[in-house]
Amino acid sequence: MGFQKAKREQVYVKILLTSPSGGGKSYSALKIATGLFGKCGGAGIAYIGTEGSRDKYYANEFDYDLMQLDSYSVGSYMDAIDEAVDGGYKVLIIDSITPEWQWLNDQHSKAAGNSFQNWAPLKAKHKQFMDKILLSDIHVIACARGKAEWVVEDSETGKKVPKKVGMGADQDKNISFDYTVSFQLDQATHNATADKDNTHLFDEIRVLSEKDGELLYDWANSGEKPAPKAASKPSAAEKVDIDENEELIGTMKKAWSGLSTKAKTPIKKKLKELGVSSFDELMDLPTEQIKELSDLFKASDDDDDED
Repeated sequence: MGFQKAKREQVYVKILLTSPSGGGKSYSALKIATGLFGKCGGAGIAYIGTEGSRDKYYANEFDYDLMQLDSYSVGSYMDAIDEAVDGGYKVLIIDSITPEWQWLNDQHSKAAGNSFQNWAPLKAKHKQFMDKILLSDIHVIACARGKAEWVVEDSETGKKVPKKVGMGADQDKNISFDYTVSFQLDQATHNATADKDNTHLFDEIRVLSEKDGELLYDWANSGEKPAPKAASKPSAAEKVDIDENEELIGTMKKAWSGLSTKAKTPIKKKLKELGVSSFDELMDLPTEQIKELSDLFKASDDDDDED
């Protein structure tokens, strides 16, 4: 322990791009990623997409490998990030992280009981998601949909004209604090303003380019190589929850094939309400919701026995 002289270490940059629709998030992300990749190499540019066909709009201009998510649960995002790291990619775009936040809010709205208490396990899930982004050995450029509001401004000709302006990200209210650089993109000009910048590279407002990706790489690698990370272990309490949840889910999986069609109907309805399409996704849910579903399984099984 004790105090030691601080030394600048090499890091992986974590960049956030926020704007209303049409602000240039995806295009700017691809430009930054291309500049980063030109410097750091790796398997290519990995792109986690949530925007449907729009994920491929710029495939004729940029070279990237796309994985489109079919579920926006925390676990789906984390598995995709792990796949990028394990696949040898050094640059990752996540477009966008807003569906993760919407998924959490959806789970909260469906949970019975105390609203404040229900948020605790969901916020813990969100922290796991953010830790995965921040601690993974890969450069990350994350896009977030911006909350927009229309205002009336004076044009150059003196006329009043409507303009859509960003009002922050559709994400956790403190999302900007976690990133190396957080940009707000103007919808009309696509100019990027850094509302948080640890690099001091973006004092000027400008349209982002491949050159900015190169600058970010140089800044990230201006220090010493860090010591290897020690593997982190879950706390004893977390380990108990994980083990208990896995056991409950395993029991439900085994019981499923033995249930009648009638008994499966309320369970399918509940799974739909929870926003999950497979038993594997249940691990993303709070323990209380997993227990609630397990109780429903037991009730359905008892009904089958009575029949």
